[in-house]
Amino acid sequence: MEPHQSTESSEEDNAGLEGTGFEFLITTQPESCRECWGCVRVCPAGAIRVVDRRSEVIPERCVRCGECVHGCGTGAHGVRDDVPRVSALLDSERPVVALLATEYRAAMHPMSRQELEWALEDAGFDAVETTLLGEEVVAAAYERLHDATNGSVVLRSTCPVAVAWLTRFHPSLIDRLAPVVPPYIAQARLVKEVYPAGTAVVYVSPCYARKDEIGDPSLEGAVDVAIDFGELKRLISWPIERLPVDMSAKRGPHRPDLVKEISLTDGFPRRTLAERDMTARDVVTVRGAVQIDKLLGAIRRGETGSIIVDMLYCDACIDGPATGSELSAFAKRRLFTAVTGPSSVNPAPVDTRSILGHLPRVELARAFVPAPVQERTFSEHEVDECLAEGEFPDRTHVLDCGACGYDTCVEHATAILAGDSSWDMCFPLQRTRLERSKAALEEFATVDALTGLWNRRVFSERLAGEFARYQRYGAPLALLMIDLDGFKEINDGYGHATGDAVLRSAGALMRSTVRETDIPARYGGDEFGLILPGIGTTAGYAVAEKLREAIAAKKVPIADSAREGAVSVTVSVGLASAGPSTPDSERLLEMADRALYRAKELGRNRVMISPD
Repeated sequence: MEPHQSTESSEEDNAGLEGTGFEFLITTQPESCRECWGCVRVCPAGAIRVVDRRSEVIPERCVRCGECVHGCGTGAHGVRDDVPRVSALLDSERPVVALLATEYRAAMHPMSRQELEWALEDAGFDAVETTLLGEEVVAAAYERLHDATNGSVVLRSTCPVAVAWLTRFHPSLIDRLAPVVPPYIAQARLVKEVYPAGTAVVYVSPCYARKDEIGDPSLEGAVDVAIDFGELKRLISWPIERLPVDMSAKRGPHRPDLVKEISLTDGFPRRTLAERDMTARDVVTVRGAVQIDKLLGAIRRGETGSIIVDMLYCDACIDGPATGSELSAFAKRRLFTAVTGPSSVNPAPVDTRSILGHLPRVELARAFVPAPVQERTFSEHEVDECLAEGEFPDRTHVLDCGACGYDTCVEHATAILAGDSSWDMCFPLQRTRLERSKAALEEFATVDALTGLWNRRVFSERLAGEFARYQRYGAPLALLMIDLDGFKEINDGYGHATGDAVLRSAGALMRSTVRETDIPARYGGDEFGLILPGIGTTAGYAVAEKLREAIAAKKVPIADSAREGAVSVTVSVGLASAGPSTPDSERLLEMADRALYRAKELGRNRVMISPD
């Protein structure tokens, strides 16, 4: 999916970019967020906070890796659109050179180099260059630096994400970074030396972070605008439909081919890996945020000796976030090495080492500025209280499942205290709460909230079930229908609160009086039903009388605080038993109802048995 492009950003988002003219790289459209929290889980830097159930970037933590962009399925996170900047340059009077990262072969597949160059010139560019020579220049500088290494740690510094990780989370190691510019900066400076004065350079990168890196004070001025390959495809109206049939008619003499002889990915020297004793572990290759962080932590703790570190956020720049997803990583690497790597069968027409001595001298040194993340700290008591809000009794009961995007529950609780997350992000907790709510809803659907007895729906279902049992096995079955005598007068005279108390009292007496196998229910209003499985008329009458006497003897305090005393209530009961005259449960219920009305007609406070 093509990442969402936007030019919108807030003043807070621009933190750390003052004076660069850039808006913050990672954009956010809150209205597109669907609360999947994929961005939180994939962000290695903990740079996504959840506010009001919407995710947003924390600029001071962001390393601009772009993981949140590709981890978002709805386009809520995107990348700043720099195509308008390029268009403005093309519309100006300045000559403009397109500088392509060498990964263009894979990123722009299936276009050939000749087709891509024509498309760029058709879009208005005056010339097209690649970073291959700049990679060789930088690799040669690294060779000299590595040869001079004496008892210290040298960290590769060509990956902007890896550099951002160090400057934010391990700023004390900033002096260990190799003070060498990235290859594209070296190439851009070469371009500006050999092309006419005023030439602008537009760099096309497989990496989102490069779009901001060009504004670094020690790199500023080399590249005018940096875009990614996705933006390049939009700029040249991808896919191209206007390519000429005869490409040779559109180009001048073909320039000599160059092959990367000195450098590996992004300017790291081949010789460093080929000539070092790998068993001595003095050259360490690390890829990805987790491994980079572990190694930098080990260096800070003094757990390593003199080493040269080749660190990249991606496995290689060919796997960068902006190289496109149409091809697999294996296919992209094969395309890349087929045209950039040395070959004994088809050796390079031009020896790049011999070229380096004839190039204009350009500045290759750079500096780094620490940007440490200010971590808020909280006491153990505060963290424990927050864990308790997440329903963890103590730290021994935490899950550390990582579903929230944090490695541990303690880290998540700390983020919550800092206002960067909430317990809504804890999926196990939300599942528990959902199951609890579901159970409560199910109970609400089956239980009368006031009395705690079964409701009318359950009563009807159970009555039908027990009657079916009677029909199948012939087991006795009795049914009581019960009505509170004079309940309206209690409600009118003492208020609904007292009336509710009377209903609750009757329900409690029914639960305590009957067996566990009996089924008491509030049928509606002040009417109750009691299903008595396994009981005939005689035993049913005894139960009815016992219940009638218990309710009549109960005194219920008046709920009105302005009045003292208590009220009591009697009940009328109708009893019916399953037999030859009851073909179904509806008939049984009708018989019990008739007996109930007969009891009320005869003066109430009595039990009447159905004559049928």
